Amino acid sequence: MRSATVGVVVLVHQDLSRSAQAVRHWAEAGCAVVVHVDRAVTPSDHDRFLRDLSDHQQVKFCARQRCEWGTWGIVAASQSACEMMLADFADLNHLYLASGSCLPIRPVEDLIAYLRARPDTDFIESATVSDVPWSIGGLHKERFHLHFPFASKRQRWLFDLSVRLQRTLGLKRRLPRGITPHLGSQWWCLTRSTIAAILNDPKRPIFERYFRRVWIPDESYFQTLVRRHSNQIESRSLTLAKFDVQGKPHVFYDDHREMLRQSGCFVARKIWAGANKLYTAFPMASEATPETAPDTTQGSPDRAPDTLNQLFAESAARGSKGRVGLYMQSRFPHQDHRVPLTAAKYTVLEGFFDLFRDCQPWLAQATDDKQTQIHGHLFAPKSRRFCGPENHHKGWPQQQRNIA
Repeated sequence: MRSATVGVVVLVHQDLSRSAQAVRHWAEAGCAVVVHVDRAVTPSDHDRFLRDLSDHQQVKFCARQRCEWGTWGIVAASQSACEMMLADFADLNHLYLASGSCLPIRPVEDLIAYLRARPDTDFIESATVSDVPWSIGGLHKERFHLHFPFASKRQRWLFDLSVRLQRTLGLKRRLPRGITPHLGSQWWCLTRSTIAAILNDPKRPIFERYFRRVWIPDESYFQTLVRRHSNQIESRSLTLAKFDVQGKPHVFYDDHREMLRQSGCFVARKIWAGANKLYTAFPMASEATPETAPDTTQGSPDRAPDTLNQLFAESAARGSKGRVGLYMQSRFPHQDHRVPLTAAKYTVLEGFFDLFRDCQPWLAQATDDKQTQIHGHLFAPKSRRFCGPENHHKGWPQQQRNIA
């Protein structure tokens, strides 16, 4: 077994074949890997997954937890995997937390070399509540001050009732001494010494009892305790993970291949399981030529370039405000958006011209407003007809017309 300096904890809960492919990438590059499989995965799928990876000696499996979004189980799974990693691999210097849908997009050897050059640096997004604009759901500081015993997705009614009741009664939890709550991305890379200090902290039972009732503790447990034990922190993640305005992760598809290639980041999340081109193209080979190497001219080679961040910012703005002149079908009209409407009023006549064939020119003459435009069949199967001299356009295929 080769000596490994980087250990990767992989949290798996679905798309096990793709997760196995990602695990192989890490292991074949010389990383020690500990996999946590969600207890919700069926025994047959779990056994098949273990058999699929049985030929890799540096891949181990830790005790399984039920990992429900926003609950303590995700932190417990990370703790269990890190404890096994520290016990079974003595030469590790960094532990990298990833998911089964994370894919290395640059050679893993680049990441290992990058971390070897920074042996004392912890990479974890860790900011106080007042410094982060992305916390959602109206639970900004309250995530640390209220009790959250119910799962927000599976037990939504109880979750909301509990929050309203605590607000009405004015309940407020007392923070454990010695910590200031911090928030950040779940996907971190910490040094062995920092992880060991967090897991062996004498006050760990106190901290765990508190964070078990914090909302989304995987975004705050390690992010808070790293401030207690780390000597050198870079408050950022080495994983490219973007979220929309609703807090849901952006999913990368095959048509994002060029964008990921130019990002210069080490790892991307969240990759669609059906993105065959991405899983074929990445991680890029170590002997990449200048023509195929990632473009790092726009910033540090381990960070997303400004152009990529701007693209996601524009996407978030478009998703929340729509476009000028349009109301998106996924958004209800709202005064506060202050988006001017440029579309004029219109009327749809369905089947009218089939009954009265000469109705279109007559209707154009009969309309008082000279600016009124009378179109023909807009969803005809053979051709679409708009007003104007060049009014014939290719028709809609049957499938598209059904969607429309």
